[in-house]
Amino acid sequence: MGQGFSGPNAFKWLGFTPKATAVLQADPFLFTALILVLLGCTSLVLLAVYIHFVTNKVYKKPKPVKGAVKGAKK
Repeated sequence: MGQGFSGPNAFKWLGFTPKATAVLQADPFLFTALILVLLGCTSLVLLAVYIHFVTNKVYKKPKPVKGAVKGAKK
């Protein structure tokens, strides 16, 4: 059970071509970097969506004061 991610079938679950699997076996940091970049991009998109929804609220119009003249300053 300790050899689940070692050997020629380590990256078989990804469904890559044999050449791509050979590259990943030679340098697995590429796969790690890919996953980290995808997580970073996803977090930035989620942050942008969150900021959009928080700042895109409809503001209430102030109620007009009775007896006030338009354009008059106090």
